[in-house]
Amino acid sequence: MRRVLVISHTYVQPAHRGKLRALAARGLDVTVGVPQRWREPALGEQIESAWERQSGLEVFPIPAKGSDLEKTRFGRRALGALLRDKRPDLVQIEEEPTSAVARQVIKAARHLDIPVVLFTHQNVDPRLPMLERWGRRRTLRRLKGLVAGSEAGAELVRAEVATLPVAVIPQLGAGVPTDPLHAHHEGLAIACVGRLVARKGLDNLLQALALNRGAAWHLTIVGDGPDRERLEALATELRLAARIRWMGGLPAEQLTRLWSELDVLVQPSRALPDWQEPNGHVLIEAMAHEVAVLGSGSGVIPEIVGDAGLVVAAGDAPGLAAELLRLADHNVRKPLATAGRARAMRLYSDDAVAERTIEFWRQLVTQP
Repeated sequence: MRRVLVISHTYVQPAHRGKLRALAARGLDVTVGVPQRWREPALGEQIESAWERQSGLEVFPIPAKGSDLEKTRFGRRALGALLRDKRPDLVQIEEEPTSAVARQVIKAARHLDIPVVLFTHQNVDPRLPMLERWGRRRTLRRLKGLVAGSEAGAELVRAEVATLPVAVIPQLGAGVPTDPLHAHHEGLAIACVGRLVARKGLDNLLQALALNRGAAWHLTIVGDGPDRERLEALATELRLAARIRWMGGLPAEQLTRLWSELDVLVQPSRALPDWQEPNGHVLIEAMAHEVAVLGSGSGVIPEIVGDAGLVVAAGDAPGLAAELLRLADHNVRKPLATAGRARAMRLYSDDAVAERTIEFWRQLVTQP
């Protein structure tokens, strides 16, 4: 296997291409197809992608219509020309199996007899109408293999298509600094990073911090969304506003500069019947930068954290409060931060994720 084509809107952000660069460094000719224009919901801005090639990684913008993840479609001629020109040994689509892009790329690749792998974050049964469920299963059956971001996602797919080879690998790795920097500050420096929507559970974190009002701490919130006004009002109601810094959405490169200021990253996501946390990348980033992590028991969070951080039941504000008090003790926090960095280096670095990915690909292309 020499040439691979990866297709996903995720890589419009250059900071997200670490895994791809690590794949290219292993001798693969890697092309990533991204929408030429993409509106990033977390930042509320439109990103324009340009062609570039560097160290074996080529970024190829494809004209696309729409900014809805499920309905966006690439220009048919441009997509077909890319596949015919590159003739990859394998295509990996990093979009959900119900998306229009997934169906479109699979159809185009089948015409050229190119095997397709798909990455999915989906970890809860989407409970689709019968026709859409049939379409999802049909898409899965046309794949050579599937990469799931969590064990729950893998089990979901195995229940639908038992014969499909499945691997559990994060979509993105992280850069692990040689010597993480930590700036001096007073009190426990806590952060929460993510969209400000109800299912992310930030209100549970605020309620937990209200229980710890007598302790020395401050909170940085990175992200934006429709719940911001409600959450700011809750912080005021709980008399926490003076100890909270609202940063809004930050580009990945600015977020990287924030880690040195932090002691603890909290991901307090809810566990709902139709949604469990599908993405633990912010935990991986924090662990890589030797920041202790505390998460809820929602979705992929316990898998990412393992024994290198703390996990409490989703929605348990008193439990969060108690664990934050424990983490205020440097003798408790430091060993967890060190273990988190070691775990990130072993399992979640760009190199580790690339190595696991290429091993799975090689298994697939050697199968008849």
